[in-house]
Amino acid sequence: MPLAVSDLRAEAPLIERRAMRWLLLLYCLFILYGSFIPFRFSADAAFVHSQWVRFFAPPFVNGIRQFSILDVVSNVLLLIPFGFLWVGSEIGRRILSRLFGAILTVSGLGFLFGVMIEVGQMFSPGRTASILDAVCNGFGAGIGGTFGYVIFRALRGYVGPAVTAIIRQRPSLIVLLLLMMAVLADAYYPFEITLDASTVWDNIKHIQWVPFVGGPHRFWMDLVVEKGFFFAAISYLAIVDLRRYRLRTTAPLAWCLCVAFAFAVETGKLFFAGRAPNAENFILAGFGALIGIVLVAPAAETAFLRRNSSLVLLVLVLAVQTYSELSPFDWISSANELPARIAKIEWLPFGAYYGADPQSALFDLGKKFFIVGPLGFILASQSRRKKLLASAVGLLCGAALESCQIALRSRTPSVTDVLLFGVAAWLGAVVYERFLRIRGVDNSCTVSGRQANAPPGGRKTFA
Repeated sequence: MPLAVSDLRAEAPLIERRAMRWLLLLYCLFILYGSFIPFRFSADAAFVHSQWVRFFAPPFVNGIRQFSILDVVSNVLLLIPFGFLWVGSEIGRRILSRLFGAILTVSGLGFLFGVMIEVGQMFSPGRTASILDAVCNGFGAGIGGTFGYVIFRALRGYVGPAVTAIIRQRPSLIVLLLLMMAVLADAYYPFEITLDASTVWDNIKHIQWVPFVGGPHRFWMDLVVEKGFFFAAISYLAIVDLRRYRLRTTAPLAWCLCVAFAFAVETGKLFFAGRAPNAENFILAGFGALIGIVLVAPAAETAFLRRNSSLVLLVLVLAVQTYSELSPFDWISSANELPARIAKIEWLPFGAYYGADPQSALFDLGKKFFIVGPLGFILASQSRRKKLLASAVGLLCGAALESCQIALRSRTPSVTDVLLFGVAAWLGAVVYERFLRIRGVDNSCTVSGRQANAPPGGRKTFA
């Protein structure tokens, strides 16, 4: 049953605390990940002793600075979200009820967290343990705790309903954020984040300023899909969300925002090892955003696409899935190669994941869910048996695409991927049901006796 608005408001603080605690946990894992990647450790006595000596090295020796200002700033900034989320999660509510107590508590926790990380880095080759870093972590956590105390005292109980209102009234904004997250994940994988000044400088030296010298730096179709297609969708969704403000410059503003986002993505690569900004990506992203404004936005207003929006979205989702699974289309040249290709089929479910690098396995899993999930969402909107239909179609699509991979040299057909297609489509249907439930909360309360989005005949439509 849909929840009443009064029930939603009563549960909002609890929901917000749970969300903040999950975010806090994920952010702590992110810090640990960035602090120890690539997870190489050594217990050699000489190495650990040298790290121990550096740990207590004074910041100044004979008036000469022994630390990097960039490292100090980065360690302060790194723990600001930690303090912010800790206060928002209300772990130890009595201590956090006063400003001084909140600052003192999260500063101490940030310092202890930093000490734990630095002690762990004593056993990590390529890392330099320092008590100064832990002190900076504590200072950053204190700053974040201060912001959190001020903000959450003002907004407690309002964030949950605000997010619910966005899902009900502006679902396109959620899709926009998801697409932007996909672009960020593609740009920064394998997420070897670095705050080392020398690595940043090395990335700066490897920036490709002149585009298309000697041809594209990657398979050209990958660039068209990942930059052109996705930024066309992002720019269109940006226009949809900006139209509510009734600005005269909606299209130019949407394009400028997309270009700024593309520039920020490329600039952010400076802080990831092995990633350098490339002018080609920026140009293609800007061109894709322009296509979304000039072609996609007007086409979406036509009567044909309005009548067949679900069908068009389904075709687009299937096209993206097909490209993702069959690229780079390096087909075998002879049927004589088929027996060897069939022999490489991975029949054991999840067998490839057992010995795979955890990072690459998780990224592949997330990519499958992101690409196939919308299939289940769309199919669920067209059928009463939402989960059953979504799962069945997901399995069929996975089986068809994996069968095609038998004829591709660079692909390995897998039963695992077929199962993941089915699970991801099922999850898409589950998300659709949750989406209906949230909209039902609003619809049952905005119009007495009739759902807000339903026409007089009683049939529901979803924009």
